[in-house]
Amino acid sequence: MRNLKKVSNFLPLTFKVQIVSLLKRREMLLSPNKRAFIFLAADYGNIGDIGISHAQHKFLEKELDSFDVVSIPISQTRLVLHSIKKQIKPEDLVTIIGGGNMGDTYPDIEALRQLVIKSFPRNRIICFPQTLDWDSSAQSNHALQRIVKTYSRHPDIHVFARESITYNKLNEIFSEHNNVSVDLVPDIVMSTTAEALDTKDCLEPAGILRCLRDDQEAALSVAQYAILDDALATTGYTVEKTDTHAGGSQLDEAHCAKLLADKLSQFRAAKIVVTDRLHGMILSLLSGTPCLVMPNSNHKISQTWRDWLQDHPRLIFVEPEQFGDLTNIVNKLLSEPRGALTESPVDINQYNKLKEGLTRL
Repeated sequence: MRNLKKVSNFLPLTFKVQIVSLLKRREMLLSPNKRAFIFLAADYGNIGDIGISHAQHKFLEKELDSFDVVSIPISQTRLVLHSIKKQIKPEDLVTIIGGGNMGDTYPDIEALRQLVIKSFPRNRIICFPQTLDWDSSAQSNHALQRIVKTYSRHPDIHVFARESITYNKLNEIFSEHNNVSVDLVPDIVMSTTAEALDTKDCLEPAGILRCLRDDQEAALSVAQYAILDDALATTGYTVEKTDTHAGGSQLDEAHCAKLLADKLSQFRAAKIVVTDRLHGMILSLLSGTPCLVMPNSNHKISQTWRDWLQDHPRLIFVEPEQFGDLTNIVNKLLSEPRGALTESPVDINQYNKLKEGLTRL
């Protein structure tokens, strides 16, 4: 046993992952109907990613009513991939989860996405709206090269960006590969409503929710946090801290649905939400609650606001030079009426290109 451990220490991580996947491989029984798969569905406690998974499922059910929609949790991808490959039919559709994990920031997820793309060369693949992360480093450049190499080898692949910076970069890196279709649509969570996600209404909103990052994507300075906290304190309302990360992994679908519904209900019960999380902003708008949005360290939240939401009456994005006016901005949001739980933040026609990609089979 000791010798086996020594040998294991010298094996590449990718090889060890493949061995474990082979040993734990399991069969997955699929219906005989046409199937639309959702690969890399969130089964962990990131409520934004759970929202994406559930919204994508509802979108597919609505647009492909003759298909069975089958979610494959990200933790099960390697374990059931062989079984699905044996049962896949040419008319089946393969979709991959939307979000902000394309590029080199989350290499494990990008590796799984590329594994799925390589596994189904004869099926249409739709990558739901994503944000691409990259920088000028050699590591990032290598990651982009791998993306181009893998994606461009698939004969029928459609990649959707959820904001224009990603859209422009994807057009640039795939400029010599006409087989890779690139289009721009909003984040898929904005295609649904709070009511459809089982949000509970409240009689009267109370207090302010502060949903701010404390990770590598946080961008506020200590001084800016102090200005914000002073502006919130002057309202006289109780300020409650919350987050869109609940923790946990390999969660069942019912647990994930409850986490999402409970978070939306919590947002609904607040007078305003203050956030620097993309899905903090989106879930707040779904819940009908006015939202004060702060910048984060990359472009995904600011560009989503510019592309789709800058005219939304219940949303104010605060640029760094506006921090001196935060008290007035907070008071303005507190005077805004709440929206209905049946409203979508964007015009549903903004998703027409995604619908076309799904239905031209």
